[in-house]
Amino acid sequence: MSASGNTPVAPGGPLYPEGMTFPTLPERLKHVCAAAVLMPHGSPRLIESQSNDTWALDDARLGPVVLRVCWRGDVSRMARETAVLQQLPDTVRRPEVVGHGDLIVHGHPLSYSLTRRLTGRSLAEAWPGLTTAERRAAIRQTASVLRELHGWVPPAALADVVRARPGLAAGTVDDLVGADIAPLPVSRAVRLAEHVARMPYVDTGLMAAAVRLLWTLGDPEPTVDAPGRSGLVHGDLNLSNLWWAPDGTVSLLDFEWTRIAAPSLDLMRMCEYADDAVGGAGTYPSVLRMLEEEYPELFRTEGIARHVRLYVLAYSVRSLAIAPPDGPAASLPPGHALHRVRRIVAGRWPAPGALPDPLVAPV
Repeated sequence: MSASGNTPVAPGGPLYPEGMTFPTLPERLKHVCAAAVLMPHGSPRLIESQSNDTWALDDARLGPVVLRVCWRGDVSRMARETAVLQQLPDTVRRPEVVGHGDLIVHGHPLSYSLTRRLTGRSLAEAWPGLTTAERRAAIRQTASVLRELHGWVPPAALADVVRARPGLAAGTVDDLVGADIAPLPVSRAVRLAEHVARMPYVDTGLMAAAVRLLWTLGDPEPTVDAPGRSGLVHGDLNLSNLWWAPDGTVSLLDFEWTRIAAPSLDLMRMCEYADDAVGGAGTYPSVLRMLEEEYPELFRTEGIARHVRLYVLAYSVRSLAIAPPDGPAASLPPGHALHRVRRIVAGRWPAPGALPDPLVAPV
């Protein structure tokens, strides 16, 4: 469960109006269990996740399930995910949906989904203990599932559901952050960058340069939300959202950030993680190189290096809107998004050896 959907706190005030009480974690679980008519055996187990409340529980009626409660950002994304999971072809392995719904608690909208609980563990957890052959088999399956996903044409009605972003109507910064983890079209990322520029400890000159680069990298802009020109992407692809079963089968989890976009968008999170590696060593540089071997056409699309750079810059700007610097740049940890933005603007991204050659644009 990746940490990509944190709720922002806008400078100058709380996220919620004064006097409104937001439901606590136990309250959210209690109300959702009542709405979904769940009768857990024993105590539900909270699974680490930054986007939602995620629980593993054994229900008297449904058996072992995973309950995800969406309460931050655009909660309608859980309905989009459910619709996609229910209609994807069987060749895209994923958990089975057994329930979903919406409710209001203390005046706040929540949504939830219930899926069958898979046996095994995330590929991120399993990876260190896998043999070289098992790792390659896992990435080969990942490539196969991605190829099926990217090549599938969703029905028109489903495409309309996936494209819908009702929260954007208000046009606030929080709405922009909550809509997608890659704030595209470019105009969304630019709006967030202009917002970040007004935050303490942020160099306005740096953010002005980031805005200029966003427009440059987006010309011509990779298509998003355009059925007929692009198919579905997962939207948050990384090893935590891949599931390794005891028989070696790999499935895709957590489609909450799915959207209609170029397949290259599914490289964004892995490239972000790979950039943290030193000298190309580490998990994600290796994963990307294996994925390139198994899904070479994904890495050979026109403009791929420029697009990946755009995706990671836009994602990093969004990360700054969520977690702004709390001190001068020199005091921030090396992985802070402010440092990444600075390196992208300066042409020092990615780290040497981090990405396969097709993803690295000449400076």
